[in-house]
Amino acid sequence: MIIDTIRYRRDHQYQYGEAVCRALEYVINLNPNDIQSTVELEGKNMYLMKQKPTTKLFEEQLAEAHACYADIHLVLAGEEWQGFASHSNKNQAVEDQLEQRDYILFQHVENEGRIRLLPGDFTVYWPGEIHRPNCHLAESVHLVKIVVKIHRDLLEN
Repeated sequence: MIIDTIRYRRDHQYQYGEAVCRALEYVINLNPNDIQSTVELEGKNMYLMKQKPTTKLFEEQLAEAHACYADIHLVLAGEEWQGFASHSNKNQAVEDQLEQRDYILFQHVENEGRIRLLPGDFTVYWPGEIHRPNCHLAESVHLVKIVVKIHRDLLEN
């Protein structure tokens, strides 16, 4: 997992790898107002989705993990809290769609940490890392964010 701010991406790019650096440059060069929903950056290997979710309390939002794709979550507007956790035998999967749709959902995850993201902040979750996006501690907040999906084949270069 990585947490950073988009304006400092070049200062820390050594830790991202080539594919994440390319994805962030694509995002920087796009006008978010022109993005309707999904934009293919490198076909199905790298694409982005503009999302406008309303946050939920942590207890109301399911955690997730992916086997094939890394996620970059970049907040454009609003305040988002995210949860993150390591794998544990005590994690409670409620839906496993890894083979069909590349996600598994968890109700409870052991030793979950929390981070706060403001506009310009982003996180990177590698394939297999458990994360709980679109949360808030106390209220519903309207977010605008970009999620970039990067296939693991691009991460191996």
